[in-house]
Amino acid sequence: MNIVIADDEQLAREALSISLLDICPELHIHEARNGKELIEVVKRIKPEAAFVDIRMPGKTGLEAIQEAGPLVPDTQWIIVTGFADFQYAKEAIRLKAIDYLLKPVDIQDLRVLMTKIQQTALLQMNDKNKLFESDMLSLFHGLILNWEENETENKPFSRIRCQIIVMDSCYSEAEKSAAIKLLFSTIWAAIPRFFHNDLELATLILPSGDWAVVGRYTTSQGAEQLEQLFSSHSELVQQVEEPGLAFTLVMSDECDSYANLLSEVTTLQKLSYLRCSIGISSNWTKADLLEVASQHVITQLCRTIIKAVEEYQREHYVSYMDTIEQFINNYSSQRDSISIETSLALSRFVNCSIHAPVLTPTKELEWFQSLKNLGENLLDKKLRQVDTKPDLVIRTIAYIEKHYAGDLTLGRTAEEFSVTPNHLSSLFHKRTGTTFMQYVTKLRMLKAKELLSDPTVQVQQAAEQVGYFSTRHFTKLFKEFVGCYPSEYKKNYKKVESDNLIG
Repeated sequence: MNIVIADDEQLAREALSISLLDICPELHIHEARNGKELIEVVKRIKPEAAFVDIRMPGKTGLEAIQEAGPLVPDTQWIIVTGFADFQYAKEAIRLKAIDYLLKPVDIQDLRVLMTKIQQTALLQMNDKNKLFESDMLSLFHGLILNWEENETENKPFSRIRCQIIVMDSCYSEAEKSAAIKLLFSTIWAAIPRFFHNDLELATLILPSGDWAVVGRYTTSQGAEQLEQLFSSHSELVQQVEEPGLAFTLVMSDECDSYANLLSEVTTLQKLSYLRCSIGISSNWTKADLLEVASQHVITQLCRTIIKAVEEYQREHYVSYMDTIEQFINNYSSQRDSISIETSLALSRFVNCSIHAPVLTPTKELEWFQSLKNLGENLLDKKLRQVDTKPDLVIRTIAYIEKHYAGDLTLGRTAEEFSVTPNHLSSLFHKRTGTTFMQYVTKLRMLKAKELLSDPTVQVQQAAEQVGYFSTRHFTKLFKEFVGCYPSEYKKNYKKVESDNLIG
């Protein structure tokens, strides 16, 4: 957390700095000797809070706050003065200072104040991140198609990067769901450590069911925080790896717009299948994947083994056996072009995904036979299996109908039914012809139109009642789906009702 202390007396700055660091050792404290320096510092670092002495040479503390305040709307201002003057206190209130401290500052008062500052800063950051997350959900799920105007509205120069998290596992859907919940509970708990005023963060599920962490930054400090967050995920996925469970990270390049980010993520998802030849439970960049994509023999093997795994997990015996036979033939015919590292990476991927025996370099024929045996065992299992499970898509639609007004996400819904987001997303799209988030949004817009038909319901109330905490984001979506703004819809509906009455 960045804090500014503005005071023309060095001893006063040092005393307050020592007290603050005693309370919160992790603070980054910056100093200003007068009002002009204060304005320059807050413009540069956008601090969470600023302790400002009133009487300073040149611009007074109050004049500096009045000038700098609009530039840093999230900064919390605290007046520090040696003069108990009612006019000063009145002016501080007008400038929306959150507190007014008399020198010498009482350490207990300062402790209480710092708790308040931290809580407010956290709430501000959470709100900012939620708005960014809403934008990212709408972007990746195709809920808003034209971002040119919306994207630049009140936004400073920025860059965006994304980290996609892909899971491979041979566990049951319930076990995979529990593993995802554990991983992301750890990620969410750690994210506040990387909060920064120059960084917005979002965690969300892509239409494919893969998770993504997205960061938008406006300074090098924000970029460094995002890099540290992504690096912490690299360490985490290695820690949680098990023989039948692996999470692989795929990193985007730096993007300068939402359109470029969408294109980048689309490309990365198309290339992510190559992870099976270079190693799961690792962190790969687009450059890493493109290097592999240039090797025709390897890409052919990757596509085939990925398809075989998918057919096995769907319990499609014939398709699995045909595909695994094709993989074995391709592998055998190109054996001299395949490194031992690639072979072991492929084996590790298959072992993790469908619990196939691991390849021993000197016993490839035995490995091939074990892959075929898995298919035979699959047929055996399918013949003895009796399906008594209720239809998952029907249950999901009923769940959406009941909970659309709440904080409804693909992740929470998948968790409710103990399946992975990937499984639910794929099944839902296959059966309904639309993605989960598109279905939810269309339902919400229909409900919103009903609400807005009531002249007593305001736009903000309608937004809240269909599940949107941000009226701004609701308005964007309504315009995209209905073709006009909510206020225009209300006005037009009222006019039609009036014309009908006259008629």
